[in-house]
Amino acid sequence: MSYLRVFILLASLVFSACGVSQYDPGQLAEEEREQLMYQMVRYYGKLPKRHADHQNKFEERFDSYYLAHAKEHEILAYHYDGGGREYLLIKREAPSLYKKYVATGILFERSPSGDIRYYEEVFRTWKMPEEQLKQKATMLFTKMVKGEDLSPYLPENSGEEEYIEFPDKRNAFDPSSRRWLSPSLVAR
Repeated sequence: MSYLRVFILLASLVFSACGVSQYDPGQLAEEEREQLMYQMVRYYGKLPKRHADHQNKFEERFDSYYLAHAKEHEILAYHYDGGGREYLLIKREAPSLYKKYVATGILFERSPSGDIRYYEEVFRTWKMPEEQLKQKATMLFTKMVKGEDLSPYLPENSGEEEYIEFPDKRNAFDPSSRRWLSPSLVAR
């Protein structure tokens, strides 16, 4: 187990004992949060316009774009389970006439050297005002970490109340390609 993971586990125990939420992103130092967001932005972020695709998005020529794009996102919650799995809840402002945000719940694992070896976007919320987003996304994140069923919050099951926009009947996250695809493409 890497020193970072041991530190994170010990820090989460200390924060829990002090009454700080076990999902508080403050358990990671600011530099660690920035590094984590930059390390993963090529998965959760938008591709740079012109000349970028999923095959070349890791090229150095896009580094400055991704560095700026990572700063457009904020970590709302973080959890390390002590067994190698890490959970992240991030938000960003969404295009809208009124100020709204979306959140993404992410499950990932890192190799001992710190490289991302598994990455999955478990859910992405609908656009919402910030306070509503924080409530709903935090509830979804807690259920995700605990391994609880999120299907009641999917678009086809949640009725008039909006929680999860993706996955839906037409889009699912494919961990092998680390992208949202239609279910027919994911099954291949």
